[in-house]
Amino acid sequence: MRPVEKVLERAENVRKAGSGWQVSCPCSDHGRGRGDRNPSVSVTQGDGRALVDCKAGCETEEILALWGLTMADLFEHRTGREKAFRSTTPKTSATAQPCTLENYAKAKGLPVAFLEKLGLRNQKYQGQPAVRISYRGVDGAEEAVRFRTALEKSEEGDDRFRWRTGTKARLYGLWRLNAIRRAGYVVLVEGESDAQTLWYHGIAALGVPGANNWKAEWSEYLEGLEKVYAVIEPDQGGETFLSKLAACEALRERLHIVEFTNV
Repeated sequence: MRPVEKVLERAENVRKAGSGWQVSCPCSDHGRGRGDRNPSVSVTQGDGRALVDCKAGCETEEILALWGLTMADLFEHRTGREKAFRSTTPKTSATAQPCTLENYAKAKGLPVAFLEKLGLRNQKYQGQPAVRISYRGVDGAEEAVRFRTALEKSEEGDDRFRWRTGTKARLYGLWRLNAIRRAGYVVLVEGESDAQTLWYHGIAALGVPGANNWKAEWSEYLEGLEKVYAVIEPDQGGETFLSKLAACEALRERLHIVEFTNV
C-alpha cells in the first residue's frame, strides 16, 4: 500500500482537492477545541512519500499518531520490507565522505525529506561542507544553531560539532513538547541524530547535545511526565551522562535507564 493510501484509509472527511486531498485534523485542540469542522489537512503525493500538512499548524507527528501511523509510514520502503529500528547506526563508507545532508541521511538511515522537515540543511562552515541543525524553542522559534562538520569522530577525538556564535547548548526538540506531554513519557538520548531516529519511528524523545552538557534546570521541561527514559551508551560519555542524570533530584523517582550491551 502506498503512503498516501495509508493516510487516506485512516483519515476522516476525505475530499478531493486539485491533485491532492483535504481531510479533517484529528487533534483534539484543533479549532480551539471545537474540532476541524472544515477539513484543513492537506494530503498530497510527493516523490516516494506522502505529504501531510495541517493549515492550522498542528504537528504532523501528532496527527499521524492519532491515525495510528508514524513518520516512517509517509515514506515508501523501496525494498518492499519495513525498516527495522536499530539501537546503533550501521557503519557505512560515509566516514570519509564530506558532511552533507545527503551523506548524513544515508549514514543515519533516514530520508533526506524527513530531515529537511526538521529544519536540517546544507551550509558551509568555514568553507567546508556542514549540516545546519536548527534548535527551536517551545514556541517553535529558532533559538540556536549547531553545525555538524563531520560524520564520524576522528582518531584525535570528537570534533564533529560547532555552535553558531552567540548561541548556547540546550535540549534538542523542545518544539515537540506538546506531543511529548500527550505521550506521557520521553526518551532522553545523546545528540540530535538519535532523537531524529526515534521521532521517525514515532517515539517521544529529546536530544541532549553531548553527555557533559546536561543541565539540572532542563528537568523543568519534563515536569508532568510520568516516565523519563535515558539511553546510556556503552562508553565514557554514557557513564558521564548517567552520573549527571542520577544527580538530578527532580528526575530521580521517574528515571528509567536503558542500556545496550554487545553492540
